[in-house]
Amino acid sequence: MFRGIDQVEPEKEALDVVWDLGRKCTYACTYCGPHHSNKWSPHTPLKILMHTIDGVVEYTELLNKYRKIKKVTTLAFTGGEPTANPDFFKFIRYIKTEYPKLRCNVTTNGCYMPRKNRMIMKYCESATVSYHTEASIKEKILVKNNIEEMQEEGYRFKVNLMFHKDHFDECIIMAEWFDEIGVKYIPRVIGDSGNKSDIEDGTAHVYDEEQMEWFKNYWNKENEQVSKKTSCEGTSIGRPCCNRMPLKLLTDDTWTPGTFAPSTNFEGWNCMVNWNFMFIHSELDEIWHHQTCQINLEGEIGPIGKASRFDLVNKRLREELESGSMRVIRCPKTWCGCGMCSPKAKDDDVMDGIFNRYIDDSVNPIFQPKKELTGIKIMTRLK
Repeated sequence: MFRGIDQVEPEKEALDVVWDLGRKCTYACTYCGPHHSNKWSPHTPLKILMHTIDGVVEYTELLNKYRKIKKVTTLAFTGGEPTANPDFFKFIRYIKTEYPKLRCNVTTNGCYMPRKNRMIMKYCESATVSYHTEASIKEKILVKNNIEEMQEEGYRFKVNLMFHKDHFDECIIMAEWFDEIGVKYIPRVIGDSGNKSDIEDGTAHVYDEEQMEWFKNYWNKENEQVSKKTSCEGTSIGRPCCNRMPLKLLTDDTWTPGTFAPSTNFEGWNCMVNWNFMFIHSELDEIWHHQTCQINLEGEIGPIGKASRFDLVNKRLREELESGSMRVIRCPKTWCGCGMCSPKAKDDDVMDGIFNRYIDDSVNPIFQPKKELTGIKIMTRLK
C-alpha cells in the first residue's frame, strides 16, 4: 500500500513562492478558462508589488528560523502572462537590487520580442516556457526562436509542452525537436483531474488509448518509478514532480527512490505543503499556502490572508511557531496537482518522523482529527 512521499535531498530545495501577477494574457487557449487567464484584467501597480515582496521576505525568514535545513526562496511569477504587465521588468530589477539572494523564475508563453527574452535571462535565474500548439504559426515561430536563444546562451530553463489531444502529432514533433537540441521539457497532460465538468468545458482533455500509451512509454524511457497499479485508462496516469524532483516513496514499510507517484489521491493524509510553498494572487489580493490545493491549516479550502495585510499573516505565523507547536494540514481532497512533492504521509506516526526530520525540535506537530471523508475532487475556481 502506498503510504508516503518524502524528499531525497531537502538541503537542495527551495521554498517556492508562486506569484500570480494578474489574469491578463496575450493568448486565449481553449483549455485555459477565465479563472486562469483573460484579456481584460487590470495590471497590478509596481508600488503594490514592491510592498508585497517585503511581506514575502519576512514570512520566509520566519519559516527558516525554525527549519533544521534552511531553504532559499524562489519567486515563481505566473499569470496570465507575467510579461504582459508593463511594470514586470522594473519589478524584477527592483527585487535584484533590494533582495539579491532571492531567486526569480518566470512561467511564460515565450511569445515576445528578443529584447524581452534577453531581459528575462538577465534578471531571472530560470524560466519555464509553456509551449501551446493553439498559437498562430507566427507566434510559435517567435517562441521557438526565443527557446533556441535561451539554449544557445546556456540559460537555465525548461519547457512545459502542453499536449493538446487534437494536435498530438505536432506535440510529438516538438518533443523530438527538444530532444534533438537538448532542451529539457515535460509533456503535460491538459487538465489531469478527470472531472466531468472540466472535460465538458474543454479545460481537461480525454486522450485515446494510443495517446495514453505514448505518455506511458515516455515515462518508462525516463526510468520513472511507475507503480504496477498505475493505469493508463481515462485521463489520470499518476504524476511526476513538476520539477522532476527526486522523491522517496513509502510502500508498505519500504522507502524506495522515484520521481513518479502512482496516485494523486491523498485524501485524509498529512501534508507539509505549507512549509514548501506559498501562492500569492495579486489580482484578488489574497494569499494561499498553495496554488492548486488551496488548503489552509484548518484543513479547508481558503486563503490565509490578504497580500495588502501581510503583517497580519506574519503575526499569526510568528505566534504559532513561538508557542512551540504547529498544526499539520490534513488533506480533504481526492486529487493533488503541483505540490504533490511536499512531504506527506497517510499515517500520523510516519508524518511525525518526517516532520521532525525537517523542523526544529522546539516545534511539535499537531495533527488534525480525521474528518469524515468529503471527497473534494476539484480545486477552487479563482474568480
